[in-house]
Amino acid sequence: MIINIVYLTIFFILIYVIYIAVKAINTGMQAKASNRLDTDISNINPQDNQSESISDEIIKLNNLLESEVITKEEFDKAKKKLLER
Repeated sequence: MIINIVYLTIFFILIYVIYIAVKAINTGMQAKASNRLDTDISNINPQDNQSESISDEIIKLNNLLESEVITKEEFDKAKKKLLER
């Protein structure tokens, strides 16, 4: 009878150890995924976004110039102002 209690106690201890191990592995995987996300976000170059927005603005200004909404002088001033950013 006592041997059965010992075996049952060892079984529950083993189950608890496995539970702790699975929980630790899960926490490690979540931390790794979070770290990967942080790395991906930090690798995004804000300079690229700025240059894209500047080129978009110049295209818009060129469309206004071609539509004769603004003059060539206004286009040149606005373009110079954008490029100085």
